[in-house]
Amino acid sequence: MKQLFDVAVIGGGINGCGIAADAAMRGLSVILIEKDDLASKTSSSSSKLIHGGLRYLEYYDFSLVKKALDERQTLLDLAPHLVHPLLFVLPYQQALRPTWLLRMGLFLYDNLSRKNKLPKSKVIRRTAKSRYFLPLLSHFDKGFLFYDCSTDDARLTIANALQAKKHGAKICPQTTLVSAEILENSWYLTVKNQDGLSDIIKARTVINATGPWVEKINECLTIESHYHVSLVKGSHVVVPRLYEGNHAYLLQNEDKRIVFIVPYHGYTMIGTTDVVFTGNLEDVAINPDEIDYLFKLTQDYFSHRLTKGNIINSWSGVRPLLSTLTDSPQALSRDYTYEFVTTPAPAVCIYGGKITTYRQLARDAVNALQPVFPLLPASTTYKEILPGGDWNGISVPEYLEYAREHYHWLDADVLERLLQTYATRTEYILQDCNKMTDLGENFGHGLYQREIDYLCAEEWATSCDDILWRRTKLGLSFSAVEKQRLVGYLS
Repeated sequence: MKQLFDVAVIGGGINGCGIAADAAMRGLSVILIEKDDLASKTSSSSSKLIHGGLRYLEYYDFSLVKKALDERQTLLDLAPHLVHPLLFVLPYQQALRPTWLLRMGLFLYDNLSRKNKLPKSKVIRRTAKSRYFLPLLSHFDKGFLFYDCSTDDARLTIANALQAKKHGAKICPQTTLVSAEILENSWYLTVKNQDGLSDIIKARTVINATGPWVEKINECLTIESHYHVSLVKGSHVVVPRLYEGNHAYLLQNEDKRIVFIVPYHGYTMIGTTDVVFTGNLEDVAINPDEIDYLFKLTQDYFSHRLTKGNIINSWSGVRPLLSTLTDSPQALSRDYTYEFVTTPAPAVCIYGGKITTYRQLARDAVNALQPVFPLLPASTTYKEILPGGDWNGISVPEYLEYAREHYHWLDADVLERLLQTYATRTEYILQDCNKMTDLGENFGHGLYQREIDYLCAEEWATSCDDILWRRTKLGLSFSAVEKQRLVGYLS
């Protein structure tokens, strides 16, 4: 007899994978379906930041900022291998926000969350030794330092899927929802895999965590959407490194938007835009106006002259923001809401959200299932470190020291990339390996057969892009010929 799952999660982005992990950790039987790869859309197209959202203070959204700042510290503890403190420089523009407003905003940012352990903000001024001003135009002589955090958004999503699998969840990427029926108050979901084969999933409840597709999937489930989302595209470009150092910049613009300049795998990432999106969600890309916008603002601050020929890579994600009739795209709330419905059968629908607060969203969404599961235990995601963040009780720093000594035979550059990407899960790749030849064929830039096999067997990778862009960032280095060799191996 086909298994009846407690929860069927639809959507394999950060929210869906976080929900699957939370539900599985509470003892519920869980299946997650995703029509493409995990994190293949919005959840791999962010600004790669875990942040409170400094600019949301300007819209008096104190509760969202506090929630995000609380969660920033929680994720530093839960994912020390994926979430890292990042120092930001905010150059002062006299014609924009006044000094007192910036000081007050940064004071609130430092102190809204009692959990905050990051250094406090401070004022800086240009001096002969101040490296923060070196890449900036000469008239910038004052600014502010503050901290947020960087992350690898796709790997954070994968880590949550691994957490869910560890606790018994079944993770099914490349699986499309075709239709839904209700029999005896349970869901019967007809799905189709990438080979075109159909199957039926039986579940007591459904959670719709499909982000920009939430209303479309509600229609398929015959659930009425009581909330609506506005689709806003955010685009980023990667260019050659604009400056030395591991710090980032936050640039103000006259339209009250901000743009981040962030170190990115030896390059510099510039983003993001806020553009109302009305196109095909399967075909999202940066447009020339967005490139001009990002380059113009960058050149208002930096001495570099950028052209489209400098673009090494770009990505665009569509964010499903809680809709209002009057707000501009940049003013739309980044908070989330959800709704539990019993018609036509028990389900939770997720609207909005941001990567920083995914774990809180997951907790709230699973809590909403309490009417169906009266004995549902409390969430424990706040205290279990994500896969890769510990190994046999050893912390990440301790593990890094151990790994560099234990794998002394491995090329240092390859080992460092593995450790930065997988942290303690490097053990799964290198187990039983004692010399370079044990890793198999080198497909380029230190991507060996052993790592590819691990990604396919353990992390649901099936394609070249899954490996080069979402599981790693080696796509920044791979040539067309090298990619073709990888395609051949995977086929």
